[in-house]
Amino acid sequence: MKAVSFAETGGPEVLVYGDLPDPTPTDTQVVVAVRACGICGHDSADRAGLAHIPLPAVLGHEIAGDVVAVGSAVRGFAVGDRVACKQFHTCGRCLPCRSGDELSCAQKEFTYGGGAEYVALEQDTLLSVPDGVDYADAALTACAVGTCLQALDRIGTLRPGETAVITGAGGGLGLHAMQVAKAMGARVIGLTSSPQKAELLGRHGADEVVVSGPELATQLLDLTGGRGPEVVLDNVGHPDVFGPCFRALARRGRYVLTGQLYRQKISLFPAFVFFKEAVITGSGSTLMSTFMRSMELVESGKVRPVTQTYALSDAVEAHEAVDASRVVGRAILVP
Repeated sequence: MKAVSFAETGGPEVLVYGDLPDPTPTDTQVVVAVRACGICGHDSADRAGLAHIPLPAVLGHEIAGDVVAVGSAVRGFAVGDRVACKQFHTCGRCLPCRSGDELSCAQKEFTYGGGAEYVALEQDTLLSVPDGVDYADAALTACAVGTCLQALDRIGTLRPGETAVITGAGGGLGLHAMQVAKAMGARVIGLTSSPQKAELLGRHGADEVVVSGPELATQLLDLTGGRGPEVVLDNVGHPDVFGPCFRALARRGRYVLTGQLYRQKISLFPAFVFFKEAVITGSGSTLMSTFMRSMELVESGKVRPVTQTYALSDAVEAHEAVDASRVVGRAILVP
């Protein structure tokens, strides 16, 4: 099969398009013919060596395709099924797994291998794709949509009528987070560093668009009548964004961090937290229950994934575009 692998860490140039052996499923795996595989910041971090994964490796955890082989112990999936996967495989037997908190599984393993024509995936990562959802949209549902739904609903407890600020709103998470927040009944403020993205953000869920600047905190307070937003979903994790957004956060507001674009520390005075009775927390992945709800949002059209496709053989170009923030939404590799 054709695949994109890398044997040393670095920039996009370390990626090599070539031939690798076809995968064979274990008893609990299915082999999927990949029809679409997204590229996200996690892939860039792995490729750059910020996360230590065994090399050589094939990246890709946002995967959708067709089942072409099943292991002897697989139940619920058959050859020909359309499927998508989530980011982690878990044991399914421990107490966290059995109580619906599989992200706390001590045996949790990240999904890899989607940047290829075929990939072997554990059955517990898979979800059937409805007929009305195309492969590119299904591929990013667990990560780009599910991560946002997990952060806004289970972690940020966003309620209808509240105001949510989405930072990095023009990025791969931001464009989907705004739609998720809108579908949850929130008023959405999209925060971007690019004035030219204002119209784009308005088309994807933003009721108001704010361009980052020295008056950011004042702007957010003015837009909320002095109250401040109840929830901030921060996909950027930069002190120039955190500082004013946290200052503007409403009393008993929830500040949820989901990303960090640069290796810079964020600092604050504890008094600002306890006087506000604020919650500062993080959210990093997707439960299967959240994955299922995210697929329902996509199937219903309440969330419309934003994608830009590249041939698998053009993976270097796609990674360069992702690293340079030239991609609108999610870059999708198509074998």
